[in-house]
Amino acid sequence: MRFSKTIFITALALFSAKSLETKLQYVGVNEAGGEFGENNLPGIYNKHYIYPNIESIRASVEQGMNVFRMGLRWERFQHELFGEFSEFDVTEYKKVVDATTSMGAVLIIDPHNYARYNDNIVGSKEVPIEAFADFWAKLANIFKDNEKVWFGLVNEPHDMETDDWFKAARAAVDAIRATGATNNILIPGNGWDGAWSWGKEAWYGEANADVALRYFSSEDKNIIFEVHQYFDEDYSGTHDTCIQRPCQNLLKEFVEWLKTNNLKGWVGEIGGTLNDECKECVHELIEYLQENRDYVLGLQWWAAGPWWGHNSYSIEPNSEKAFPGQMAWLKPYLPGPSYLTEVPTFINEKVYCKKCEVTATGGDGSLWGWEDEKSCEIDKVGCGFVEKPTETSEPSQPTETSEPSQPTETNELDPNSCKKFEDLGFKCCSHCVHIYDDKTGLWGVEANEWCGISDECLVSYKNCWSEQYGYPCCDSNDVFLEDELGKWGVMNGSWCGIPNAN
Repeated sequence: MRFSKTIFITALALFSAKSLETKLQYVGVNEAGGEFGENNLPGIYNKHYIYPNIESIRASVEQGMNVFRMGLRWERFQHELFGEFSEFDVTEYKKVVDATTSMGAVLIIDPHNYARYNDNIVGSKEVPIEAFADFWAKLANIFKDNEKVWFGLVNEPHDMETDDWFKAARAAVDAIRATGATNNILIPGNGWDGAWSWGKEAWYGEANADVALRYFSSEDKNIIFEVHQYFDEDYSGTHDTCIQRPCQNLLKEFVEWLKTNNLKGWVGEIGGTLNDECKECVHELIEYLQENRDYVLGLQWWAAGPWWGHNSYSIEPNSEKAFPGQMAWLKPYLPGPSYLTEVPTFINEKVYCKKCEVTATGGDGSLWGWEDEKSCEIDKVGCGFVEKPTETSEPSQPTETSEPSQPTETNELDPNSCKKFEDLGFKCCSHCVHIYDDKTGLWGVEANEWCGISDECLVSYKNCWSEQYGYPCCDSNDVFLEDELGKWGVMNGSWCGIPNAN
């Protein structure tokens, strides 16, 4: 019996070694939660934000995942630029880091700040590059002795000059290296870090592919270039579709750039809803990346974390170590050691609490309770925390005594310009909430005066239909309510429209 077991284990080891020859070195997931509550900074732990559940990470490691990207907020770690770090957040964050790396997995530090501090861009007078370098020098000094900790400079820079971003990245790398840290460093690109646009000049003047080479080369040790890629219609990862087929095509330009310049790459975020289209898309992508594993070291799913609830992209395991179905898609590609041959799955449906007692608030505005020794989500509508949105609830119509005169109808002017409103003596609105329309166009009210809705709002409506009713678009696809206007979610405690739901 002992002999037979030894033969089986030896055979399994040989099979696993052969299998690893074709797999990516690293496959894992983003652990979100520490970056939540961006409107409440620094915020209250377990109310506005939370760090990952160590046992959930352990369940993923047991399935074969070997890398985890863990979000944080710069403003939470460092309440003032150049200031000392928050002892509480460093301690809580480090608990998860140490536990994860002790399991043999890599932990990527992810300041989920979009190259900003309090909404001010890195490199601006409010946030000088030196402040960004100082932040990273302090982080490096804390974690530099753990080689399984990698440094992801920041999440998805955008709306800044590409040269400004890579200049800041170079300064941060130099500051990290000055501490003696040799850890791997992940450098994202500008323009939301999309792989599909890596070589395109449309993003803020210059392409990532060109500017990155001004500041970095293959001579830089332990530098990895990170991209993100989703496969819905606008590459945002906010829809249930995966229509950019074949999905590997979106990565080819980036991979060829890596090959040409002898560089290493990383796919820091992919994701998709549980359907056959997205499943095939994910398989196409990973098969392609495996073929190019000499240049692409790994990839990570978006996302997991204790407050994702029933989010359609979530692969957070439950207390029984079962996962949403997408984990089963990833299982054949997971490179870490695992004695498990299958992934137990569950249907990731919304489970509301029986009562309305709130014990925590999610970063997306969701409310949570604790019943039967586990978390459950509060029914915000049923419990009366929010009212059903209506088309006329916000903003209120001007009263009869204060309502300005109706704008005069006139011949149709250029529909793509504010000029048609200005010719009538009205300004364009600074918002996109319309409450009246005529042959001229759409009208809103500002400072108790009529104003015209600009063409920029018309473009915005195509992607965010709820803006015209005074509600922003949600940053997730979680549906709380559906009415004649469309599908509604909740974000930061207020109603929001599910993008492209109409």
